[in-house]
Amino acid sequence: MNGVAALRQVLAADAALTALVPAPRIVAGVMPQGTALPAVSITSVGANNRNLADPGANRHVSERVQATVLAANYPAQKAIMAAVTKAAADKFPTVAGLSAVTIHALSDGPDFMNEDASIYLGSIDFRITYLEQR
Repeated sequence: MNGVAALRQVLAADAALTALVPAPRIVAGVMPQGTALPAVSITSVGANNRNLADPGANRHVSERVQATVLAANYPAQKAIMAAVTKAAADKFPTVAGLSAVTIHALSDGPDFMNEDASIYLGSIDFRITYLEQR
């Protein structure tokens, strides 16, 4: 379990977001080619573990996680990005295997378009902190 799984759990459980993107199309990892639109792909950008002199049974992890929205048009991309941010920003979810989970929205990334596939893309970065067992 990690920040990617924590964010996926929160997004897939949000009724407003799943009204726009079915939960099976909110995935951890890279979206398979040919996936129906719209979809959300969640990936880890990087993680830092705090090394303490006497850490105990848990360690504190701060992970940057990116949610990438894939949509058929620009208005849909922007609507889904807003729903992703609203679903996950400033949340303190209960996540199996982790404790003290906090999710904060950092910033939106640039807009893209894959012209060959006619896919509009946009990303949102999140800072997810949690305690995990050593």
